[in-house]
Amino acid sequence: MSTALFAGIDAGSSATKCVVIDNGGVLVGKSVASSGFSYEDAAQTVLSEALAEAGGTLADIDACISTGYGREWVPFATRKLTEITCHARGAHEWYPQVRNIIDIGGQDTKVIRLDATGQISDYRMNAKCAAGTGTFLESIAVKLGMTLGELDELAAQSDSHTVINSYCTVFAGTEVLECIKSGKEPKDIARGLFRSIASRLFEMIVSHDGPVAATGGVVAHCGSMRAALNEVLDDEILLPPLPQFAGAYGGALMARAGHDVAEPDGQRLAPPCGSSIKGGCQC
Repeated sequence: MSTALFAGIDAGSSATKCVVIDNGGVLVGKSVASSGFSYEDAAQTVLSEALAEAGGTLADIDACISTGYGREWVPFATRKLTEITCHARGAHEWYPQVRNIIDIGGQDTKVIRLDATGQISDYRMNAKCAAGTGTFLESIAVKLGMTLGELDELAAQSDSHTVINSYCTVFAGTEVLECIKSGKEPKDIARGLFRSIASRLFEMIVSHDGPVAATGGVVAHCGSMRAALNEVLDDEILLPPLPQFAGAYGGALMARAGHDVAEPDGQRLAPPCGSSIKGGCQC
């Protein structure tokens, strides 16, 4: 190719995503695959597929940044950055006015706070408990004998304000069974699961004084999650064109920028179960 290409690879706990952009910052290729047992294999697969869509080869890649849960296992990345940094960059590129970014992943959830210039000023993260994550929803769906997609469709049929109050996946499963035994409508129980995640995320927002964007695979595939966020936040969340690819897109943009990036120090936890901030959630 006559122009250099830049790649971002988001090696998530459930899926690995890749975005390829050209020297002008235009997205020219993308791919997603299950992370499976090998982040390295998944990363190579999505990069090859994204390059094929872009009409380029590995030799055309000028720089590649890896991010996400498995970023250390992407050996061909020229730099590794946290998903907090990359999701913030990707969301801000799509929505320069955004002040809070909600990222619901398979392994953790995050609320990232941006200042007026798009720089990260604060963040909250729940990384030690499945509550509020895609895994939480999937595990309850399995207990109910359905897929996450079927749970989403069921929840979309309800206008109930039911909330599943338990913060632990195990206890939430028990609460769901109690709801079933008490005769609650399945559609209302399903909606309650999505509203419970939205309520926990609302508690993690430091200041709701500007537009909120949502990223990650859960909001990309579950309309009920988006509806629950709109309801709990009492505001219309901004949904990027490719919410599942926000981290990979941000990584590609960082690779193209090529300058040093100051990442947030440490890890600030806001566990939804109210346990110690320093200790994180132990439920």
